[in-house]
Amino acid sequence: MTTPLRVAIIGAGPAGIYAGNILNRTALEAGREVTIDLIESLPAPYGLIRYGVAPDHPRIKGIVNSLHEMLDSGAIRFIGNVTYGVDL
Repeated sequence: MTTPLRVAIIGAGPAGIYAGNILNRTALEAGREVTIDLIESLPAPYGLIRYGVAPDHPRIKGIVNSLHEMLDSGAIRFIGNVTYGVDL
């Protein structure tokens, strides 16, 4: 029997979300249980995709939709308004 994995990823931008998604898929393929917490200092995920790029750009909408699907899968728990080194 294997111990379930518990992972915290700091940063809920595209890289953090993709890392969580890949970790979850890899764990499932290996038959491992994993809990992933995505910790972000801002109140909402997506990093510069949300705050730094024109939201009406078609490619950006596609990326945001993909990231949203990954977060909605239930495998990744988003924790916002938390600053690493201050709150943790």
